[in-house]
Amino acid sequence: MRNAQRVGILAAMLFLLATSLVGASGVNSYWQRMGDGFPNVVTVHEYVYELVTPELEISARLPQLVGVANEKWEAEFNQRLRDQFHMYVEEMKDMIVEFGDPGEDYHGFPYQGIVDFEVKLNQGGLLSLAIINYSFTGGAHGMTYFEYINVDLTSGHRIAFTDLFDSEVELERAAEIIDAKIKEEVEHFFIDSFSVTDFQEDQGFYLQDTQAVICFGLYELAPYAHGIQEFAIPTP
Repeated sequence: MRNAQRVGILAAMLFLLATSLVGASGVNSYWQRMGDGFPNVVTVHEYVYELVTPELEISARLPQLVGVANEKWEAEFNQRLRDQFHMYVEEMKDMIVEFGDPGEDYHGFPYQGIVDFEVKLNQGGLLSLAIINYSFTGGAHGMTYFEYINVDLTSGHRIAFTDLFDSEVELERAAEIIDAKIKEEVEHFFIDSFSVTDFQEDQGFYLQDTQAVICFGLYELAPYAHGIQEFAIPTP
């Protein structure tokens, strides 16, 4: 478990990256812009990385933006994602030295890292990305971490959970939807009810055209076998 916790550095770094891009404050029109906005001129390309050694196998696709009006912001966004990813690669290499058995006669299972992304929304001046990081460093199974980058491209503002759910009424609405879903299959969860106080300070979510999807990682609400938990909250 110690290895799995350490390998989560990519997820933590990606979250820090997103928070570092804050510019001007956003306005509370996100719900309308998600569904009614025109497609962005910004396109999302990919940075591809492959590494295969007897001890370590890494395969990655990272999002890289093209067409942002603020070219400096765009370059910093893209470079920071690449920099943080390469720090993750070095972290994996360090873990092999510390916990593994590298060398010419290595016959164990190689450590493995897979990084990928999905574009969840790219319209209305908004961009929502999900970064997926699977890491195997020994043990019964690997771990998958999701991080979500939601950005207002018109300002560089990172859209926080409380920017979208910006009132007690909206938080209660989201909590009630999640609570109802949990109660439908309560045997699959660690908890039998959900309330506003169960939201995390850095609550994960992504945007779609008619809904926001609130996400919980492995072991947060349910056993590993039930995977990442996602709850769709429709536009109010």
